[in-house]
Amino acid sequence: MAAGIFIHNADAYLECRLLIAHPSRPRILTVRQANAWALPALTPLEQHPAAVRHLNDAVFRLFGLNTFTRRMMSENPGNSGYEAIHRFYELEVIGELAKQRIERTAWAGRTVLGEMVFDPSSDKEEIESWINEYESEEPSDTSDASRPPWSLSGWYEIASSWMRRQSTGTDSTGKSIPDQHWTDEQMTILSAPSEFGITVMTSEGEHDALDPSEWSERHGWETPELIIKDDARHWSLYRTRNRATDS
Repeated sequence: MAAGIFIHNADAYLECRLLIAHPSRPRILTVRQANAWALPALTPLEQHPAAVRHLNDAVFRLFGLNTFTRRMMSENPGNSGYEAIHRFYELEVIGELAKQRIERTAWAGRTVLGEMVFDPSSDKEEIESWINEYESEEPSDTSDASRPPWSLSGWYEIASSWMRRQSTGTDSTGKSIPDQHWTDEQMTILSAPSEFGITVMTSEGEHDALDPSEWSERHGWETPELIIKDDARHWSLYRTRNRATDS
């Protein structure tokens, strides 16, 4: 295993395996191991499937890439406790690729995939499935009703731009790339530091809105105050602070 790429834990019950998509081509980042290729993977400290900040943080730390986690694609159960559960996540590279070459990695597309040996083999199956899905999509179609909008190409750029424009005064965020805390079928949560404290953006599906006190408590924030809402796109912007802790 490539040192520093795979965070190994012999007793791990769960592995997060990452399909990091090339920003402009149907290719996935793969890591060279001793005798095979593999997806970047880690054993998470946070095991809730929708908690994704640690995934983006790990990718930046290991590869120097800023990413947005679009969705959890699938979950493969382990074998009677002898094999870890594999969760496969799709991540989008934000901005341009790092200029330096990332050692012991390759962007794998359909033309080279057949020549590559993967361990585990399920990594190759997930990449093939992703490429098939990518090639079947219409380039201009970002309205797939079967998936939440934040899991589709182009959503992040538009949403983060809206967040920056709407964050004014003491809510203004100087951070160009917000942190992503959560993503599932119901919502995604972004945040950035501000003069007030924290500016938070949520995007929710077409269902009854979640109580902000529920998700803010999970992230250690005070109950948020709504700044502005885009009803058509189900986007909301809030101000909040980290919750005080007893010393």
